[in-house]
Amino acid sequence: MNEIHEIIEMGKRLDELTCEVYSHFAKREDFDPAVVALWTNMAEWKKGHAKHWRKISKTLVYKNILKRKSAELVTIIKQLKNIQAELVEFLRRLRKKKVSQGEAVSQTVLNEFWLISDIFIEIFYIYGQSLEERSVSMVDECQANLAAMAKTLRPYLKLNPLYSALMKSMGEINETHDFLVHHFGKKRKTAV
Repeated sequence: MNEIHEIIEMGKRLDELTCEVYSHFAKREDFDPAVVALWTNMAEWKKGHAKHWRKISKTLVYKNILKRKSAELVTIIKQLKNIQAELVEFLRRLRKKKVSQGEAVSQTVLNEFWLISDIFIEIFYIYGQSLEERSVSMVDECQANLAAMAKTLRPYLKLNPLYSALMKSMGEINETHDFLVHHFGKKRKTAV
């Protein structure tokens, strides 16, 4: 499935772009210290993610646990390309002019929605299962960072519908992860 390789490369690129965005936000002295600290941590997390992406792109054997058809993967690729184009455009604007703290907060939530999609949860889960040292779970790491992000950004997103969408998506991560944990690698009983 060449589509999976393309999805992995796009995930890697999106993490690189979001790292750059968070690094820009973290340098802003006119933003609240709590969100600056969040963006500093998010940028570091994204840098660490880059190491995982390199390993994933070289070693992952996609098992298609969620039984995706090629057409579904093509649709996901189109969606990721749109997200990437929007993120590149935002970076252009960010380099030319300053954005408000409110816009930066909203962009932070938007930056992470692609990561929440079940295709990436599946890829991260399969990758984690392939590691000899299973103390590092990319899914758990994503959940922890997204929970910290949601907690920090909550006061800034009081009336913003992105917050409720983020919380709903975080619940969906748990559901997808639970499904993978309970169904991945289960052997079917054979008739005797």
